[in-house]
Amino acid sequence: MIRHQGLTTITLAFFLALSGAGLLSFSAPRLLGFNPPKVQPCDVHCPAGIPKVPVDKPVRVMTWNVQFLAGTYYPYWAEDSSKFLKESDIESNLDRIIEVIKNANPDILQLQEVHFTHPVTFHKNQLEMLYRKLADKLPCYSSASYWKSTFIPQKHLTGTIDMRLVTMSRYQIDDATQILLPATRKKRVLVPFYPRHSLLEIRMPLENGKNLYAINTHLDAPGIGRGNMYEQVDAVYEHLELLTKSRKHWLLSGDLNLIPPGFHGHLPENQKEHYLEHSLLAPFYKSFRGVPALDDLSGSEWPQWLTAYDLNQDRLDLIIDYIFRPEYIGATNSQVLHLPLDISDHMPVITELLLSQEL
Repeated sequence: MIRHQGLTTITLAFFLALSGAGLLSFSAPRLLGFNPPKVQPCDVHCPAGIPKVPVDKPVRVMTWNVQFLAGTYYPYWAEDSSKFLKESDIESNLDRIIEVIKNANPDILQLQEVHFTHPVTFHKNQLEMLYRKLADKLPCYSSASYWKSTFIPQKHLTGTIDMRLVTMSRYQIDDATQILLPATRKKRVLVPFYPRHSLLEIRMPLENGKNLYAINTHLDAPGIGRGNMYEQVDAVYEHLELLTKSRKHWLLSGDLNLIPPGFHGHLPENQKEHYLEHSLLAPFYKSFRGVPALDDLSGSEWPQWLTAYDLNQDRLDLIIDYIFRPEYIGATNSQVLHLPLDISDHMPVITELLLSQEL
């Protein structure tokens, strides 16, 4: 979720010092921050001989914000050192997450908030940790950095960071691309020091000669003084529209940090100020098909589709994680896995795509 990425006193003092020295506007963002191009290729790891995506059986997709393997909701910006992680916490939670993934048995796994390096997780390469335990099931992968800085001066957390979107697959990956989304921050000079929200688009060959585009993302959190979400959400929608107009096979999944249409009334009172009453996902549900589906949320069983929590740490109370697909691709067996809350502050969302039943 990454809701509270505000600058601490030490961070502000650092930037003010740079500003006074005339360095903030020029050198610091360029040298220390993250300034990726709008579109760039991503490395792909895929051994030889991996099969193409079949079209004669369901393709199981799972998306999950694993909150950098921290377990229960972890406000790493807090000054209370008792809340800091231990290396043993990361290792034990890794095993629990691996068990969930293996039991779910996805063909395509899309993860958010995976630390490639970060001081709060002891600069452990979590992509390597995950792949070591999943390579037999999901041999192909790619990743894209969306929060990366050489130096972030923040109390207790000073050091280099690199947080990534990760997509793993049972089937062949031909190539991968990172597409930068518009920033929502009001202070433009600070943008390179914050997450650069992006799409990680994976192109996977189908057995019938077509391609499947698996898109992974984690959008910014709205409504807390960061600027508006409209441009970021519009950019995602427009990209999906282009794929749809070309009749491409695609899926989008991830932590969108947005509630579905009609859900605002279900929010606890302390959450309502953080979310617009009119959901920015309304056009997505009008043009595409989503998991959760709006029909699933209209009856009495809507709580089974809750996907996350943050302010209220004793229960799930948000729907902000999704899988979208075009109207012409069928799906079945959609669900949200409700796990113990101390595994992650997000729950996995799963569906099975029916690529042979193009509508």
